[in-house]
Amino acid sequence: MLKRRPRSWVASTSAAIVLLVAGCGESKVSQCNRLAEVVNQTQGFMQEFEAEIASFSSNAAQVESLDDIKGAADQYITAVDKVVGNLDTLVTDLEGTELADEELITYRDNYIQVVQGFSTALQGASSAMAIVGEVESEADLPAKIEESQQETMNAVSSIQELSVQESTIIGEVNAYCGADATSVGGGEAEE
Repeated sequence: MLKRRPRSWVASTSAAIVLLVAGCGESKVSQCNRLAEVVNQTQGFMQEFEAEIASFSSNAAQVESLDDIKGAADQYITAVDKVVGNLDTLVTDLEGTELADEELITYRDNYIQVVQGFSTALQGASSAMAIVGEVESEADLPAKIEESQQETMNAVSSIQELSVQESTIIGEVNAYCGADATSVGGGEAEE
């Protein structure tokens, strides 16, 4: 079963899948499990990413100088760039997942589009933070922060829209694969 992830950080990019399949034919079960196995790889890197973002938030709250601000920006950019690389790998792995079931192929392809969207939005967030990281003087900081905030808001808006699409796909795959409907979301969904 695909589980909806908590949205503790809005840029979390993909769903954790635990597949509990009941009542499906063997071929469909194995294909559902194969798809779940690929998507499950997101659990580790998303938890790591969320920890790095929490660390960034803590560091950003304690900045005292322009160098501190640049250091926090660099930390954020590094964390985002790492998860973007992981998302790009996930896309490649999903594209390489062999499925014969046309419905599962459609779900996989739709999920790939969502993951690519997350990647693009996160790249936008990284670029927005780079604006702050490249500030040369404290006098320039307010204008650059305003510019960065606008780009960040655009990225966050995209991520929120993609999260809704992701949630819909998760529900549809769960239903199609015959996952235990009482476990969908596992009480973890926050949207």
